[in-house]
Amino acid sequence: MIDHTLLDAYEAAGGDPARLSADQRHLAGERWTRVDELLLDLHMLRYGYVNEGYERHLDRMIAEDCADASVAERLRAMR
Repeated sequence: MIDHTLLDAYEAAGGDPARLSADQRHLAGERWTRVDELLLDLHMLRYGYVNEGYERHLDRMIAEDCADASVAERLRAMR
């Protein structure tokens, strides 16, 4: 699950897993990649590259992948 700890590290590293500290390297993996993918989808949504149906699909994916609503909101705000 995507949580605030992961988003803290993601933001601190500017999305670049190579910039993670040694004790945070374990965060770079599937969840890190998933954050990248969701942020790209949110970017495409923001600029009108996806339709309304995909927007609903994206909302479901974010709800499933995030630990709670506060994490989902923070992810949406990061776009």
